[in-house]
Amino acid sequence: MVEPIDNKELREKVWNIINLTQANQLFVHSSQLDVQYSTDGKKITTRPVPEILVVCVLNALVPNSSMLLIGGHGGAKTTLVKLLGRMFTGKSLNAIEESILRGHPQLTEEKILATLDLPKLMQGQEIVKWRNFVTDFWKIIDEVNRMTPYAQNILLSLLAEQRVKFYDSTYPVPQFCLYATMNPQDAGTFDLPVPFLDRFGISIPFSMPTTNDLSLILKSKDTKLFGYDEFMQVPAMLSIEELMRIWRLVDAQRIESDAEELIHAIIREFSVCDYINKGVSGEKEIGPDLCNDCHFNTTKSICNKVMTILSVRAAKDLQRYAKALAWLIGIPVDIHMVLTIAPYVIQHRVKYVSTEASQGPYYGDKMKFTRALLAMVKDRFFLRKEATDIMKSIKKGEEKPEILETLQEYGRNDLIVKLDFVPVAHIYLNPRYTDYLKKIEDAYNNKEVNDLLDMQRQLYNDAEMLNKGELLTKIQLYLEILTQVSYPPFPFSKWRDEIWAEIATEFRYLEPELRKTLTDRVTKQFRTKDSTLTLTVTGTDNNSSVQIDITGGNDANTIRDILNRAGVTVPDDLKTKRTWRGSRT
Repeated sequence: MVEPIDNKELREKVWNIINLTQANQLFVHSSQLDVQYSTDGKKITTRPVPEILVVCVLNALVPNSSMLLIGGHGGAKTTLVKLLGRMFTGKSLNAIEESILRGHPQLTEEKILATLDLPKLMQGQEIVKWRNFVTDFWKIIDEVNRMTPYAQNILLSLLAEQRVKFYDSTYPVPQFCLYATMNPQDAGTFDLPVPFLDRFGISIPFSMPTTNDLSLILKSKDTKLFGYDEFMQVPAMLSIEELMRIWRLVDAQRIESDAEELIHAIIREFSVCDYINKGVSGEKEIGPDLCNDCHFNTTKSICNKVMTILSVRAAKDLQRYAKALAWLIGIPVDIHMVLTIAPYVIQHRVKYVSTEASQGPYYGDKMKFTRALLAMVKDRFFLRKEATDIMKSIKKGEEKPEILETLQEYGRNDLIVKLDFVPVAHIYLNPRYTDYLKKIEDAYNNKEVNDLLDMQRQLYNDAEMLNKGELLTKIQLYLEILTQVSYPPFPFSKWRDEIWAEIATEFRYLEPELRKTLTDRVTKQFRTKDSTLTLTVTGTDNNSSVQIDITGGNDANTIRDILNRAGVTVPDDLKTKRTWRGSRT
Protein backbone atom coordinates (compact mmCIF):
# COMPACT_ATOMS: atom_id res chain seq x y z
CA MET A 1 0.00 0.00 0.00
CA VAL A 2 1.37 3.40 -1.03
CA GLU A 3 1.60 5.85 1.85
CA PRO A 4 -0.19 9.21 1.35
CA ILE A 5 2.24 12.00 0.50
CA ASP A 6 0.94 14.22 3.32
CA ASN A 7 1.56 11.45 5.86
CA LYS A 8 5.09 10.81 4.65
CA GLU A 9 6.08 14.47 4.49
CA LEU A 10 4.80 15.26 7.96
CA ARG A 11 6.57 12.23 9.44
CA GLU A 12 9.81 13.34 7.79
CA LYS A 13 9.42 16.79 9.35
CA VAL A 14 9.04 15.27 12.82
CA TRP A 15 12.14 13.15 12.31
CA ASN A 16 13.95 16.28 11.10
CA ILE A 17 13.13 17.89 14.46
CA ILE A 18 14.59 14.88 16.28
CA ASN A 19 17.69 14.76 14.08
CA LEU A 20 18.26 18.52 14.23
CA THR A 21 17.98 18.53 18.04
CA GLN A 22 20.72 15.92 18.20
CA ALA A 23 22.89 17.32 15.42
CA ASN A 24 22.90 20.84 16.88
CA GLN A 25 23.37 19.43 20.39
CA LEU A 26 20.31 21.27 21.65
CA PHE A 27 19.76 18.41 24.08
CA VAL A 28 22.50 15.90 24.85
CA HIS A 29 21.64 12.69 26.65
CA SER A 30 22.85 9.19 25.87
CA SER A 31 19.85 7.25 27.25
CA GLN A 32 18.40 5.03 24.55
CA LEU A 33 14.96 3.55 23.98
CA ASP A 34 14.82 0.29 22.05
CA VAL A 35 11.57 0.40 20.09
CA GLN A 36 10.52 -3.15 19.26
CA TYR A 37 8.00 -4.11 16.60
CA SER A 38 7.22 -6.84 14.11
CA THR A 39 6.41 -6.21 10.46
CA ASP A 40 5.58 -9.81 9.54
CA GLY A 41 4.12 -11.12 12.81
CA LYS A 42 7.22 -13.22 13.52
CA LYS A 43 10.59 -11.46 13.36
CA ILE A 44 11.04 -8.73 15.98
CA THR A 45 12.88 -5.61 14.83
CA THR A 46 14.61 -3.32 17.33
CA ARG A 47 15.11 0.33 16.45
CA PRO A 48 17.13 2.40 18.96
CA VAL A 49 16.03 6.02 19.40
CA PRO A 50 17.04 8.78 21.85
CA GLU A 51 14.77 8.01 24.81
CA ILE A 52 14.02 11.36 26.43
CA LEU A 53 13.83 13.32 23.19
CA VAL A 54 11.52 10.87 21.41
CA VAL A 55 9.15 10.45 24.37
CA CYS A 56 8.88 14.25 24.62
CA VAL A 57 8.18 14.42 20.87
CA LEU A 58 5.43 11.78 21.19
CA ASN A 59 3.56 14.07 23.56
CA ALA A 60 3.31 16.67 20.79
CA LEU A 61 1.88 14.07 18.38
CA VAL A 62 -1.06 13.24 20.67
CA PRO A 63 -4.02 15.68 20.70
CA ASN A 64 -4.56 17.76 23.84
CA SER A 65 -1.73 15.95 25.56
CA SER A 66 0.01 16.54 28.86
CA MET A 67 3.40 15.21 29.96
CA LEU A 68 5.31 15.14 33.24
CA LEU A 69 9.11 15.48 33.14
CA ILE A 70 10.59 14.26 36.43
CA GLY A 71 14.18 14.98 37.48
CA GLY A 72 16.64 16.99 39.49
CA HIS A 73 17.47 20.63 38.91
CA GLY A 74 19.67 21.59 35.97
CA GLY A 75 18.73 18.63 33.79
CA ALA A 76 17.48 20.82 30.89
CA LYS A 77 13.86 19.69 31.25
CA THR A 78 12.35 23.13 30.65
CA THR A 79 14.92 24.09 28.04
CA LEU A 80 14.15 20.99 25.96
CA VAL A 81 10.39 21.59 25.82
CA LYS A 82 10.92 25.28 25.03
CA LEU A 83 13.08 24.35 22.04
CA LEU A 84 10.57 21.74 20.90
CA GLY A 85 7.83 24.37 21.20
CA ARG A 86 9.75 26.62 18.82
CA MET A 87 10.24 23.85 16.24
CA PHE A 88 6.74 22.33 16.48
CA THR A 89 4.70 25.56 16.42
CA GLY A 90 6.93 28.11 14.70
CA LYS A 91 6.56 30.56 17.60
CA SER A 92 9.64 32.45 18.74
CA LEU A 93 11.50 31.34 21.85
CA ASN A 94 10.52 34.62 23.50
CA ALA A 95 6.83 33.90 22.85
CA ILE A 96 7.23 30.39 24.27
CA GLU A 97 9.01 31.81 27.32
CA GLU A 98 6.29 34.38 27.98
CA SER A 99 3.65 31.68 28.33
CA ILE A 100 5.55 29.54 30.86
CA LEU A 101 3.85 29.19 34.23
CA ARG A 102 6.47 29.12 37.00
CA GLY A 103 5.33 27.07 39.96
CA HIS A 104 5.61 28.53 43.46
CA PRO A 105 3.43 28.51 46.60
CA GLN A 106 2.21 32.10 46.08
CA LEU A 107 0.49 31.41 42.76
CA THR A 108 -3.10 32.64 42.78
CA GLU A 109 -5.96 32.34 40.34
CA GLU A 110 -5.12 35.82 39.03
CA LYS A 111 -1.50 34.85 38.38
CA ILE A 112 -2.41 31.58 36.67
CA LEU A 113 -5.52 32.33 34.61
CA ALA A 114 -6.44 35.95 34.14
CA THR A 115 -6.86 39.43 35.55
CA LEU A 116 -9.52 42.09 35.19
CA ASP A 117 -9.01 45.11 32.96
CA LEU A 118 -8.64 47.79 35.66
CA PRO A 119 -9.63 50.85 33.55
CA LYS A 120 -12.79 49.02 32.44
CA LEU A 121 -13.45 47.85 36.00
CA MET A 122 -13.37 51.49 37.14
CA GLN A 123 -16.20 52.07 34.66
CA GLY A 124 -18.19 49.18 36.11
CA GLN A 125 -17.31 46.61 33.43
CA GLU A 126 -15.79 43.21 34.22
CA ILE A 127 -13.53 42.58 31.21
CA VAL A 128 -11.26 39.55 31.66
CA LYS A 129 -7.71 39.61 30.29
CA TRP A 130 -6.54 36.01 29.97
CA ARG A 131 -2.92 35.11 30.72
CA ASN A 132 -0.63 33.86 27.96
CA PHE A 133 -0.47 30.47 29.67
CA VAL A 134 -4.22 30.04 29.05
CA THR A 135 -4.38 31.34 25.48
CA ASP A 136 -1.19 29.86 24.03
CA PHE A 137 -1.20 26.45 22.34
CA TRP A 138 2.18 25.30 23.71
CA LYS A 139 1.90 25.30 27.51
CA ILE A 140 4.76 24.74 29.98
CA ILE A 141 4.47 24.50 33.76
CA ASP A 142 7.85 24.74 35.44
CA GLU A 143 8.11 22.96 38.84
CA VAL A 144 4.47 21.91 39.04
CA ASN A 145 5.01 20.29 42.46
CA ARG A 146 5.80 23.71 43.96
CA MET A 147 2.18 24.69 43.40
CA THR A 148 -0.28 24.44 46.29
CA PRO A 149 -3.26 22.05 46.19
CA TYR A 150 -5.43 25.10 45.48
CA ALA A 151 -3.38 25.96 42.38
CA GLN A 152 -3.34 22.30 41.32
CA ASN A 153 -7.16 22.28 41.36
CA ILE A 154 -7.20 25.25 38.98
CA LEU A 155 -5.00 23.30 36.56
CA LEU A 156 -7.17 20.21 36.99
CA SER A 157 -10.09 22.11 35.45
CA LEU A 158 -7.99 22.87 32.37
CA LEU A 159 -6.72 19.31 32.01
CA ALA A 160 -10.06 17.64 32.77
CA GLU A 161 -12.58 19.90 31.07
CA GLN A 162 -10.43 21.82 28.56
CA ARG A 163 -11.82 25.11 29.79
CA VAL A 164 -11.08 27.56 32.60
CA LYS A 165 -13.29 30.00 34.46
CA PHE A 166 -12.50 33.38 35.98
CA TYR A 167 -15.28 35.42 37.58
CA ASP A 168 -18.23 34.94 35.19
CA SER A 169 -16.08 34.40 32.10
CA THR A 170 -15.17 31.03 30.66
CA TYR A 171 -12.31 30.41 28.22
CA PRO A 172 -12.40 27.16 26.19
CA VAL A 173 -9.03 25.52 25.57
CA PRO A 174 -9.96 23.06 22.80
CA GLN A 175 -6.42 22.35 21.54
CA PHE A 176 -3.17 22.44 23.46
CA CYS A 177 0.07 20.62 24.13
CA LEU A 178 1.22 20.76 27.76
CA TYR A 179 4.47 19.87 29.51
CA ALA A 180 5.05 20.07 33.25
CA THR A 181 8.39 19.63 35.03
CA MET A 182 8.96 18.60 38.62
CA ASN A 183 11.92 18.07 40.93
CA PRO A 184 10.94 15.47 43.56
CA GLN A 185 13.91 16.39 45.78
CA ASP A 186 12.99 20.08 46.07
CA ALA A 187 12.30 20.84 49.74
CA GLY A 188 9.52 23.37 49.13
CA THR A 189 7.12 21.09 47.27
CA PHE A 190 3.62 19.69 47.66
CA ASP A 191 2.39 16.15 47.02
CA LEU A 192 0.65 15.59 43.70
CA PRO A 193 -2.46 13.45 44.33
CA VAL A 194 -3.12 10.39 42.17
CA PRO A 195 -6.20 11.91 40.41
CA PHE A 196 -4.07 14.92 39.39
CA LEU A 197 -1.20 12.71 38.19
CA ASP A 198 -3.69 10.64 36.21
CA ARG A 199 -4.38 13.70 34.06
CA PHE A 200 -0.84 13.50 32.68
CA GLY A 201 -0.85 11.09 29.77
CA ILE A 202 2.83 10.22 29.87
CA SER A 203 5.93 10.88 31.97
CA ILE A 204 9.65 10.32 31.88
CA PRO A 205 12.33 10.41 34.58
CA PHE A 206 15.38 12.52 33.70
CA SER A 207 18.73 11.13 34.74
CA MET A 208 21.77 13.40 34.81
CA PRO A 209 24.14 13.40 31.80
CA THR A 210 26.94 10.83 31.66
CA THR A 211 30.65 11.67 31.43
CA ASN A 212 30.52 11.48 27.64
CA ASP A 213 27.37 13.63 27.58
CA LEU A 214 29.08 16.28 29.73
CA SER A 215 32.08 16.28 27.39
CA LEU A 216 29.81 17.11 24.44
CA ILE A 217 27.83 19.69 26.41
CA LEU A 218 30.95 21.55 27.53
CA LYS A 219 32.30 21.67 23.96
CA SER A 220 29.10 23.22 22.58
CA LYS A 221 28.38 26.94 22.15
CA ASP A 222 27.67 28.89 25.35
CA THR A 223 23.97 29.73 25.03
CA LYS A 224 24.17 32.06 28.04
CA LEU A 225 26.49 34.24 25.95
CA PHE A 226 25.24 33.76 22.40
CA GLY A 227 21.65 32.58 22.86
CA TYR A 228 20.00 30.45 20.18
CA ASP A 229 19.98 31.06 16.45
CA GLU A 230 16.29 30.71 15.56
CA PHE A 231 16.94 30.49 11.81
CA MET A 232 19.52 27.70 11.59
CA GLN A 233 20.01 26.22 15.07
CA VAL A 234 16.36 26.15 16.25
CA PRO A 235 14.27 26.79 13.13
CA ALA A 236 10.50 26.59 12.79
CA MET A 237 9.95 23.10 11.36
CA LEU A 238 6.17 22.70 11.72
CA SER A 239 3.11 24.87 12.33
CA ILE A 240 0.15 24.33 14.64
CA GLU A 241 -1.97 23.61 11.55
CA GLU A 242 0.41 20.86 10.45
CA LEU A 243 0.50 19.46 13.97
CA MET A 244 -3.29 19.18 13.99
CA ARG A 245 -3.11 17.28 10.70
CA ILE A 246 -0.64 14.92 12.36
CA TRP A 247 -3.14 14.41 15.20
CA ARG A 248 -5.69 13.09 12.72
CA LEU A 249 -3.14 10.81 11.08
CA VAL A 250 -2.09 9.43 14.47
CA ASP A 251 -5.71 8.82 15.44
CA ALA A 252 -6.25 6.89 12.20
CA GLN A 253 -3.27 4.61 12.89
CA ARG A 254 -4.30 0.96 12.82
CA ILE A 255 -4.02 -1.07 16.00
CA GLU A 256 -3.82 -4.86 15.81
CA SER A 257 -6.35 -6.86 17.80
CA ASP A 258 -3.67 -8.53 19.95
CA ALA A 259 -2.29 -5.09 20.88
CA GLU A 260 -5.74 -3.89 21.92
CA GLU A 261 -6.26 -7.00 24.03
CA LEU A 262 -2.87 -6.48 25.68
CA ILE A 263 -3.91 -2.95 26.67
CA HIS A 264 -7.00 -4.44 28.35
CA ALA A 265 -4.81 -6.95 30.16
CA ILE A 266 -2.33 -4.34 31.40
CA ILE A 267 -5.04 -2.10 32.84
CA ARG A 268 -6.86 -4.97 34.52
CA GLU A 269 -3.75 -6.74 35.89
CA PHE A 270 -2.78 -3.54 37.68
CA SER A 271 -6.31 -2.91 38.98
CA VAL A 272 -7.97 -6.19 40.01
CA CYS A 273 -8.13 -7.71 43.48
CA ASP A 274 -10.11 -10.76 44.61
CA TYR A 275 -10.92 -9.22 48.01
CA ILE A 276 -11.47 -5.46 47.58
CA ASN A 277 -12.22 -2.81 45.00
CA LYS A 278 -8.93 -0.89 44.93
CA GLY A 279 -10.63 2.20 43.57
CA VAL A 280 -13.08 2.71 46.44
CA SER A 281 -11.74 0.80 49.44
CA GLY A 282 -10.75 3.24 52.17
CA GLU A 283 -10.16 0.94 55.13
CA LYS A 284 -8.27 -1.92 53.50
CA GLU A 285 -5.29 -1.64 51.18
CA ILE A 286 -3.07 -4.02 49.26
CA GLY A 287 -0.28 -5.43 51.42
CA PRO A 288 0.74 -8.41 53.52
CA ASP A 289 -2.16 -8.03 55.98
CA LEU A 290 -4.77 -8.32 53.21
CA CYS A 291 -3.01 -10.64 50.78
CA ASN A 292 -1.42 -13.30 53.02
CA ASP A 293 -4.25 -15.85 52.82
CA CYS A 294 -5.29 -15.05 49.22
CA HIS A 295 -5.12 -17.86 46.65
CA PHE A 296 -3.68 -15.40 44.09
CA ASN A 297 -0.89 -14.14 46.38
CA THR A 298 2.11 -15.46 44.45
CA THR A 299 5.41 -14.02 43.29
CA LYS A 300 4.13 -14.05 39.70
CA SER A 301 1.00 -12.02 40.51
CA ILE A 302 0.70 -8.30 39.80
CA CYS A 303 -2.38 -7.61 41.94
CA ASN A 304 -0.49 -8.00 45.24
CA LYS A 305 2.16 -5.44 44.29
CA VAL A 306 -0.01 -2.50 43.18
CA MET A 307 -2.03 -0.43 45.66
CA THR A 308 -3.99 1.75 43.23
CA ILE A 309 -6.00 1.24 40.05
CA LEU A 310 -5.26 2.24 36.49
CA SER A 311 -8.15 4.32 35.16
CA VAL A 312 -9.98 4.17 31.83
CA ARG A 313 -8.03 7.34 31.03
CA ALA A 314 -4.81 5.34 31.36
CA ALA A 315 -6.13 2.78 28.86
CA LYS A 316 -6.99 5.51 26.37
CA ASP A 317 -3.61 7.19 26.84
CA LEU A 318 -1.81 3.89 26.36
CA GLN A 319 -3.57 3.47 23.03
CA ARG A 320 -3.03 7.10 21.99
CA TYR A 321 0.71 7.15 22.70
CA ALA A 322 1.19 3.69 21.18
CA LYS A 323 -0.47 5.03 18.02
CA ALA A 324 1.82 8.08 18.08
CA LEU A 325 4.92 5.90 18.34
CA ALA A 326 3.64 3.57 15.62
CA TRP A 327 2.93 6.54 13.33
CA LEU A 328 6.42 7.91 13.94
CA ILE A 329 7.98 4.56 13.01
CA GLY A 330 5.51 4.03 10.16
CA ILE A 331 3.88 0.72 11.16
CA PRO A 332 0.62 -0.47 12.77
CA VAL A 333 0.43 -0.80 16.56
CA ASP A 334 1.42 -4.29 17.69
CA ILE A 335 1.96 -5.80 21.16
CA HIS A 336 5.67 -4.92 21.13
CA MET A 337 4.85 -1.26 20.48
CA VAL A 338 2.39 -1.27 23.42
CA LEU A 339 4.98 -2.80 25.74
CA THR A 340 7.59 -0.26 24.59
CA ILE A 341 5.46 2.78 25.54
CA ALA A 342 3.53 1.33 28.52
CA PRO A 343 6.11 2.08 31.29
CA TYR A 344 6.01 5.80 30.45
CA VAL A 345 2.19 5.89 30.55
CA ILE A 346 1.91 3.92 33.80
CA GLN A 347 4.78 4.62 36.21
CA HIS A 348 3.63 8.04 37.47
CA ARG A 349 -0.02 6.97 37.95
CA VAL A 350 0.33 4.10 40.42
CA LYS A 351 1.40 3.48 43.98
CA TYR A 352 3.28 0.28 44.65
CA VAL A 353 3.52 -1.79 47.81
CA SER A 354 6.65 -0.31 49.34
CA THR A 355 8.11 -3.66 50.44
CA GLU A 356 7.99 -4.84 46.81
CA ALA A 357 9.34 -1.76 45.01
CA SER A 358 11.97 -0.69 47.54
CA GLN A 359 13.94 -3.93 47.70
CA GLY A 360 16.60 -5.12 45.25
CA PRO A 361 17.06 -5.04 42.35
CA TYR A 362 14.70 -2.00 42.13
CA TYR A 363 15.59 0.09 45.22
CA GLY A 364 12.69 2.46 44.67
CA ASP A 365 13.18 2.89 40.92
CA LYS A 366 9.52 3.05 39.79
CA MET A 367 10.34 2.83 36.10
CA LYS A 368 12.43 -0.30 36.57
CA PHE A 369 9.78 -1.90 38.78
CA THR A 370 7.04 -1.01 36.27
CA ARG A 371 8.98 -2.67 33.46
CA ALA A 372 9.36 -5.81 35.59
CA LEU A 373 5.61 -5.95 36.23
CA LEU A 374 4.86 -5.44 32.53
CA ALA A 375 7.10 -8.39 31.67
CA MET A 376 4.94 -10.47 34.03
CA VAL A 377 1.77 -9.09 32.42
CA LYS A 378 3.09 -10.16 29.01
CA ASP A 379 3.78 -13.71 30.22
CA ARG A 380 0.33 -14.01 31.80
CA PHE A 381 -1.26 -12.55 28.67
CA PHE A 382 0.10 -15.40 26.54
CA LEU A 383 -0.79 -18.02 29.16
CA ARG A 384 -4.37 -16.68 29.04
CA LYS A 385 -4.62 -16.97 25.25
CA GLU A 386 -6.84 -20.08 25.19
CA ALA A 387 -9.31 -18.53 27.63
CA THR A 388 -9.25 -15.32 25.59
CA ASP A 389 -9.96 -17.26 22.39
CA ILE A 390 -12.90 -18.98 24.09
CA MET A 391 -14.26 -15.59 25.12
CA LYS A 392 -13.93 -14.33 21.55
CA SER A 393 -15.88 -17.34 20.28
CA ILE A 394 -18.62 -16.70 22.86
CA LYS A 395 -18.92 -13.07 21.70
CA LYS A 396 -19.22 -14.30 18.12
CA GLY A 397 -22.10 -16.61 19.13
CA GLU A 398 -20.09 -19.74 18.30
CA GLU A 399 -20.15 -21.49 21.71
CA LYS A 400 -22.69 -23.39 23.79
CA PRO A 401 -23.41 -22.85 27.53
CA GLU A 402 -21.27 -25.87 28.45
CA ILE A 403 -18.15 -23.85 27.65
CA LEU A 404 -18.67 -21.96 30.92
CA GLU A 405 -17.21 -24.87 32.88
CA THR A 406 -13.96 -24.58 30.92
CA LEU A 407 -13.77 -20.85 31.60
CA GLN A 408 -14.47 -21.37 35.30
CA GLU A 409 -11.61 -23.86 35.44
CA TYR A 410 -9.24 -21.29 33.97
CA GLY A 411 -10.55 -18.77 36.50
CA ARG A 412 -9.22 -20.83 39.40
CA ASN A 413 -5.71 -19.64 38.60
CA ASP A 414 -6.35 -16.45 36.64
CA LEU A 415 -7.98 -13.50 38.36
CA ILE A 416 -8.92 -11.73 35.12
CA VAL A 417 -10.70 -14.82 33.81
CA LYS A 418 -12.49 -15.19 37.14
CA LEU A 419 -13.60 -11.57 37.50
CA ASP A 420 -13.88 -10.37 33.88
CA PHE A 421 -14.60 -13.36 31.63
CA VAL A 422 -16.85 -15.74 33.57
CA PRO A 423 -19.52 -13.24 34.76
CA VAL A 424 -20.13 -11.68 31.32
CA ALA A 425 -19.97 -15.00 29.45
CA HIS A 426 -23.45 -15.74 30.84
CA ILE A 427 -24.76 -12.60 29.17
CA TYR A 428 -23.17 -13.28 25.79
CA LEU A 429 -24.63 -16.80 25.74
CA ASN A 430 -28.14 -15.31 25.97
CA PRO A 431 -30.19 -16.33 22.86
CA ARG A 432 -31.39 -12.71 22.32
CA TYR A 433 -27.77 -11.60 22.03
CA THR A 434 -26.90 -14.30 19.51
CA ASP A 435 -30.05 -13.51 17.51
CA TYR A 436 -29.11 -9.81 17.26
CA LEU A 437 -25.54 -10.76 16.42
CA LYS A 438 -26.58 -13.00 13.53
CA LYS A 439 -28.73 -10.23 12.04
CA ILE A 440 -25.88 -7.73 12.35
CA GLU A 441 -23.39 -10.08 10.68
CA ASP A 442 -25.85 -10.84 7.85
CA ALA A 443 -26.46 -7.12 7.25
CA TYR A 444 -22.73 -6.42 7.18
CA ASN A 445 -21.93 -9.31 4.84
CA ASN A 446 -24.71 -8.15 2.48
CA LYS A 447 -23.63 -4.47 2.82
CA GLU A 448 -27.12 -3.50 4.01
CA VAL A 449 -26.36 -0.17 5.63
CA ASN A 450 -30.00 0.65 6.29
CA ASP A 451 -30.50 -2.65 8.11
CA LEU A 452 -27.54 -1.84 10.36
CA LEU A 453 -29.00 1.60 11.08
CA ASP A 454 -32.38 0.03 11.90
CA MET A 455 -30.80 -2.40 14.35
CA GLN A 456 -28.80 0.43 15.89
CA ARG A 457 -32.07 2.25 16.65
CA GLN A 458 -33.68 -0.92 17.99
CA LEU A 459 -30.81 -1.53 20.38
CA TYR A 460 -30.87 2.05 21.66
CA ASN A 461 -34.49 1.47 22.71
CA ASP A 462 -34.13 -2.13 23.96
CA ALA A 463 -33.85 -1.67 27.74
CA GLU A 464 -33.69 -5.41 28.38
CA MET A 465 -30.46 -5.99 26.43
CA LEU A 466 -27.81 -5.60 29.14
CA ASN A 467 -24.89 -6.24 26.79
CA LYS A 468 -26.02 -3.90 24.03
CA GLY A 469 -22.70 -2.00 24.17
CA GLU A 470 -20.88 -4.86 22.45
CA LEU A 471 -23.47 -5.00 19.68
CA LEU A 472 -23.65 -1.22 19.20
CA THR A 473 -19.86 -1.03 18.99
CA LYS A 474 -19.88 -3.75 16.34
CA ILE A 475 -22.57 -1.92 14.34
CA GLN A 476 -20.62 1.34 14.51
CA LEU A 477 -17.45 -0.42 13.35
CA TYR A 478 -19.28 -2.03 10.43
CA LEU A 479 -20.87 1.28 9.45
CA GLU A 480 -17.43 2.89 9.38
CA ILE A 481 -16.04 0.10 7.23
CA LEU A 482 -18.94 0.29 4.77
CA THR A 483 -19.54 4.03 4.62
CA GLN A 484 -16.67 6.15 5.98
CA VAL A 485 -15.15 8.48 3.43
CA SER A 486 -12.20 10.75 4.22
CA TYR A 487 -12.02 13.86 2.06
CA PRO A 488 -8.67 15.42 1.12
CA PRO A 489 -7.86 18.67 2.96
CA PHE A 490 -9.33 21.83 1.45
CA PRO A 491 -8.88 25.55 2.32
CA PHE A 492 -10.74 27.22 5.15
CA SER A 493 -12.06 29.88 2.75
CA LYS A 494 -14.12 27.21 0.97
CA TRP A 495 -15.51 25.97 4.29
CA ARG A 496 -16.36 29.51 5.40
CA ASP A 497 -17.83 30.78 2.12
CA GLU A 498 -19.49 27.73 0.53
CA ILE A 499 -20.00 24.79 2.89
CA TRP A 500 -20.71 25.43 6.57
CA ALA A 501 -23.88 27.50 6.09
CA GLU A 502 -25.42 24.91 3.77
CA ILE A 503 -24.82 22.15 6.32
CA ALA A 504 -26.21 24.38 9.09
CA THR A 505 -29.33 25.04 6.96
CA GLU A 506 -29.95 21.32 6.47
CA PHE A 507 -29.27 20.49 10.14
CA ARG A 508 -30.30 23.57 12.11
CA TYR A 509 -29.54 22.01 15.50
CA LEU A 510 -25.87 21.90 14.49
CA GLU A 511 -25.73 25.61 13.62
CA PRO A 512 -24.44 26.97 16.99
CA GLU A 513 -21.53 24.52 17.12
CA LEU A 514 -20.75 24.82 13.42
CA ARG A 515 -20.60 28.61 13.76
CA LYS A 516 -17.75 28.24 16.27
CA THR A 517 -15.60 26.71 13.54
CA LEU A 518 -15.47 30.11 11.85
CA THR A 519 -13.45 31.67 14.67
CA ASP A 520 -11.52 28.84 16.39
CA ARG A 521 -9.39 25.83 15.62
CA VAL A 522 -11.65 22.81 16.03
CA THR A 523 -11.49 19.02 16.02
CA LYS A 524 -15.00 17.77 16.67
CA GLN A 525 -17.59 15.14 15.80
CA PHE A 526 -21.10 16.26 14.81
CA ARG A 527 -23.91 13.70 14.94
CA THR A 528 -27.17 13.67 13.03
CA LYS A 529 -29.99 11.14 13.20
CA ASP A 530 -28.10 8.49 11.25
CA SER A 531 -24.65 9.90 10.46
CA THR A 532 -21.44 11.28 11.92
CA LEU A 533 -19.38 14.17 10.57
CA THR A 534 -15.79 14.44 11.87
CA LEU A 535 -14.37 17.90 11.25
CA THR A 536 -10.91 19.37 11.76
CA VAL A 537 -10.35 23.10 11.22
CA THR A 538 -6.66 23.85 11.71
CA GLY A 539 -6.95 27.64 11.55
CA THR A 540 -8.99 30.56 10.27
CA ASP A 541 -6.66 31.95 7.60
CA ASN A 542 -7.95 31.56 4.04
CA ASN A 543 -5.44 28.81 3.28
CA SER A 544 -5.73 26.97 6.61
CA SER A 545 -6.51 23.30 6.17
CA VAL A 546 -9.97 21.79 6.76
CA GLN A 547 -10.54 18.05 6.71
CA ILE A 548 -13.77 16.05 6.88
CA ASP A 549 -14.69 12.40 7.43
CA ILE A 550 -18.29 11.24 6.95
CA THR A 551 -19.92 8.03 8.14
CA GLY A 552 -23.56 6.94 8.06
CA GLY A 553 -26.75 6.86 6.01
CA ASN A 554 -28.99 9.38 4.26
CA ASP A 555 -27.78 12.41 6.24
CA ALA A 556 -24.23 11.55 5.18
CA ASN A 557 -25.37 11.58 1.56
CA THR A 558 -26.86 15.05 2.04
CA ILE A 559 -23.55 16.35 3.39
CA ARG A 560 -21.65 14.66 0.55
CA ASP A 561 -23.85 16.42 -1.99
CA ILE A 562 -23.11 19.78 -0.33
CA LEU A 563 -19.37 19.04 -0.51
CA ASN A 564 -19.59 17.96 -4.14
CA ARG A 565 -21.37 21.19 -5.12
CA ALA A 566 -18.51 23.10 -3.48
CA GLY A 567 -15.96 21.14 -5.48
CA VAL A 568 -14.77 18.97 -2.57
CA THR A 569 -14.71 15.48 -4.01
CA VAL A 570 -13.64 12.00 -3.02
CA PRO A 571 -10.61 10.34 -4.63
CA ASP A 572 -11.60 7.69 -7.19
CA ASP A 573 -10.32 4.80 -5.06
CA LEU A 574 -12.82 5.66 -2.29
CA LYS A 575 -15.93 6.14 -4.42
CA THR A 576 -16.81 2.44 -4.20
CA LYS A 577 -18.05 3.05 -0.66
CA ARG A 578 -21.02 5.00 -2.03
CA THR A 579 -22.85 2.10 -3.70
CA TRP A 580 -25.55 2.05 -1.01
CA ARG A 581 -27.07 5.47 -1.76
CA GLY A 582 -30.73 6.15 -1.09
CA SER A 583 -33.31 5.13 1.49
CA ARG A 584 -35.10 1.83 1.62
CA THR A 585 -38.75 1.85 0.57
